[in-house]
Amino acid sequence: MLTWLTSSIGKLVAKWTAFVAIAVAVYWKIYTDGQAAERAKQVAEKMDAAREREKINDAVSKMPADRVRDELRQWVRNDG
Repeated sequence: MLTWLTSSIGKLVAKWTAFVAIAVAVYWKIYTDGQAAERAKQVAEKMDAAREREKINDAVSKMPADRVRDELRQWVRNDG
């Protein structure tokens, strides 16, 4: 086995195997970094949405009931 690895074909195979292994490792690192970045982006979007929802809930809770009713009427169709 050692003799085969020291031959010219063995060296070529070993070199290409190392090259492929490094390429796979680099690809895997890029892939996992992309997944982590996407997860972080989604968490940030969820936090922004929750913040906006709380702001809207606070604004609605401070409004008088008749004004809330008037606002909601704009969102409902009056077909009849």
